[in-house]
Amino acid sequence: MTKAPTDTARKIWLAGIGAYGKAFTDAQESLAKMGGDTSRVFDELVAKGEEIEDTVETHGRELAKRVSAPSFSIDDRIKQMRARLKLDDGVDTDRLDAIEARLDAIDEKLDALLSQTRKSPKKKPAKKNEE
Repeated sequence: MTKAPTDTARKIWLAGIGAYGKAFTDAQESLAKMGGDTSRVFDELVAKGEEIEDTVETHGRELAKRVSAPSFSIDDRIKQMRARLKLDDGVDTDRLDAIEARLDAIDEKLDALLSQTRKSPKKKPAKKNEE
């Protein structure tokens, strides 16, 4: 005789409930055994936490002393960037104007070429005379 699927499902459900009940009972027994030790364990954990907190604060203060505060001044940041780009000697505006003019001329020629290619009809290849 085969068991009905509902019977198997019910047994699985009951096994899950049983596992939960066993875990709950074991946890209650562990707490009961600790009894008076609970406050002692808690006090030990608090003391250990205070030690760690003191260590972290001490190291944090030492680190803060070693690290200088960053400069957030915009002027200072611009000066640093100009130094990195080697622009401290000043910008040659005449040279920049010449470069900009050349780029404008190139841009105009490119636009003219592109407009010609768009407007010009495609030429058919010449036919060869076969004689």
